[in-house]
Amino acid sequence: MAKTQRRGAVIRKARQVKATTARAVSGAGKRARKVQVTLGDLIAAAFDTVGGEVKKVKQVMSSKDMVLATGKHIVFVG
Repeated sequence: MAKTQRRGAVIRKARQVKATTARAVSGAGKRARKVQVTLGDLIAAAFDTVGGEVKKVKQVMSSKDMVLATGKHIVFVG
């Protein structure tokens, strides 16, 4: 059979959950820390990810996802 809990224990557990939820919600609204990355770092990371193929690196660096992540449109010429 299930063991019954006292009313005080249930209230204490509810307060703990409420406090944990409040901390999580308060941290969720904060903006992410800005990180300064050079264009060379981005290109090197793209080469590591794709595997060294120049055409694929060019696609990754000029993709819409990269524009959203960096806030800049990167165009490769040549």
